[in-house]
Amino acid sequence: MRTLVRLALTAVLVGSLPVIGGCGGGKSETLYPVSGKVMHGKTALTGGQITFFPDTAKGNNSKHSPTGKIGSDGSYTLTTDGKSGAPAGWYKITVSTQTPGMGASTPGEPGKVAPLNPTQGPKIDPKYMNEMQTPLTKEVVVSGATADHYDVTVQ
Repeated sequence: MRTLVRLALTAVLVGSLPVIGGCGGGKSETLYPVSGKVMHGKTALTGGQITFFPDTAKGNNSKHSPTGKIGSDGSYTLTTDGKSGAPAGWYKITVSTQTPGMGASTPGEPGKVAPLNPTQGPKIDPKYMNEMQTPLTKEVVVSGATADHYDVTVQ
């Protein structure tokens, strides 16, 4: 009987080793290239910022909100914690024609306020600046994405 109990206990312990070994990894998430253009109708935005917020409703539990500066031709490239790319998954996308500064929360740093630096260009509907209201969503994929996969258009 003792041998049977020992065997059962050993099986349970050995079976849980992969789980124990995989916990507390502290590994950073793999980042995938994300770039595109931000358009206002048929015209490229000429400045501002784009932020991808993880869409937990679609299973993205990343702790990161990748951001990118919108260039004068409307192009952007996302970075996450200073590294190029974004973790895979679904995101809600916000676009602002103002860059972080006084009066605006800095993405990824809730409660930290920095000044707003308005850029020249069209005013966009405020819903695109709000994570809870934005209709913009994209999925960052591991492979097979084309450059225009991450293009976005605001009104």
